[in-house]
Amino acid sequence: MKIRTKENTFSVITRDGTAGLFLKGTAITEIMEYFRPGRPGEIALARVDHELRGLNEILEEDCRIDWIPLHSPEGWRSYQTTLCMIIIRAAAECVPEDTLIIDHSIGKGLFCGFKSGRQAGRWNILKIKKRMGEIIRNNDPMEPVKLTRDDASVRLERLGETGSGFIENGRPWVTMVKCGGSVDLFDAPLLPSAGFIRAWDLVPWRSGMILRFPEESDLETIPPFVPMKRLFRVFSESGEWERIQGVRYAADLNRLVAAGAGSDLIKIAEGLHEKKVAAVADTLTKKRKRLRLILIAGPSSSGKTTFTKRLNIQLRVNGLKPLMISLDDYFLDREKTPAGDDGRPDYESVKAIDIARFNRGLADLMEGREVELPRYDFETGRRTVGSKVRIEAGQPILIEGLHALNGLLTEALPEKAKFRIYVSALTQLNLTDHMRVPTSDIRFLRRLVRDAQFRNHSALDSLSTWPLVRRGEEKYIFPFQERSHVIFNSSLTYEPSVLRAFAESLLEQTPLTHPDYPEAWRLLRLLRSFSPIAPAEVPPTSILREFIGGSSFTY
Repeated sequence: MKIRTKENTFSVITRDGTAGLFLKGTAITEIMEYFRPGRPGEIALARVDHELRGLNEILEEDCRIDWIPLHSPEGWRSYQTTLCMIIIRAAAECVPEDTLIIDHSIGKGLFCGFKSGRQAGRWNILKIKKRMGEIIRNNDPMEPVKLTRDDASVRLERLGETGSGFIENGRPWVTMVKCGGSVDLFDAPLLPSAGFIRAWDLVPWRSGMILRFPEESDLETIPPFVPMKRLFRVFSESGEWERIQGVRYAADLNRLVAAGAGSDLIKIAEGLHEKKVAAVADTLTKKRKRLRLILIAGPSSSGKTTFTKRLNIQLRVNGLKPLMISLDDYFLDREKTPAGDDGRPDYESVKAIDIARFNRGLADLMEGREVELPRYDFETGRRTVGSKVRIEAGQPILIEGLHALNGLLTEALPEKAKFRIYVSALTQLNLTDHMRVPTSDIRFLRRLVRDAQFRNHSALDSLSTWPLVRRGEEKYIFPFQERSHVIFNSSLTYEPSVLRAFAESLLEQTPLTHPDYPEAWRLLRLLRSFSPIAPAEVPPTSILREFIGGSSFTY
């Protein structure tokens, strides 16, 4: 037994004030055995001072530890990331001649394919799935591997991956993860071993496969698979467009910026947006006698307001005179907002809208009667009197809001008169072959910047409310996206580089001791994967201007 001295030991203190003394080089799993914070399998990670760490990592210095349960947002992220490591290893062993690509999210899972572009093949998928099951049953460990930044870059290049800002972490070393013979880099610490995985599935889908997860609230069950053909088509189209432009990874974008080609990329991306909006306007114009209600919905910070304004312009170019209505103006007075499961006002719920008044007003408008539109004052939380309007025969109505695709809002009106548009930022950029840029991260960064500039919200406000927003989207918005006639992808290839100029300083204000610091730090590392682009060249009609300011539209 090694003799403990002041030089070879360090102290650990937990949230409840319990302390312990340990030899330097002790793994967090051993420290956890000493403190016994929960039953086996309940604890997923540790927050060591201000940083999330995997339980297999070793410690050397005095620190405070908070235990992170598996049933938590952080534990849930690690659950998904661990499953990614398992499929990476299984694919490398079963199809060694090709490289797995972990692509976009879809259908409660992640679409995966092969870098060569060939069909995954049902037989290969079955082999990979079988091998994944063996890794999980064997409870193979997820072992941390410390490498210098240079060595980490070399290893990633050897794996066929591009570099990542997650390597530039301000330290001389990078922690990667090893499972079997596979070593990779991730944006979240992994669970200690594969045996922590409870429910999962791998299903063939188009040219590849979907790695499926359980819900965060029920890790024992995989929800039914819902094919999302429209969404997949938009993702595929976006990926093909980025491939043609030569911008598949963050490193590709950075090379273009370094070469002085950022301005051209902005013009091309914005030109694609304008072309897509014009195409929607042309479709509506051709069917203007029938399609009177244009319903535009999407999750938070998807850019649906600017999209609606741009669509309005294109329809007017085609000789139509749309009436624009925002669902936000139909919010109930704040004290009448229904409570959610946590007892707090649920502003994301469709029931926060005065559905009866909205339906009644639309029906009256369609029948040619004059209607008084309300205005919602977000400062007072009350509706005020708005303008009186009447529409002409054949005049379309543009209705924009989170819940515009929910049938409850327009149940009094004929289906044949409706045209549904779903707007979301469906980014296809990846950091590496196995580490994607989540669409929700881009939307959060948009929201963070907008709320800081125009709503006097701090980064802490945005970080703390985002999980509530996301839960509302899962419940009230995403289930309706496949009902749309058109899905408009509002993402802009260059926008992470512009958002960095605004969001980086906001996230840096998060105190080290704040519970949301690990998430702020993760987002900072994501932003720092992109070389900054000055916002001056972003056109005033861009969707991005809705969030960074300087738009030629009023909001």
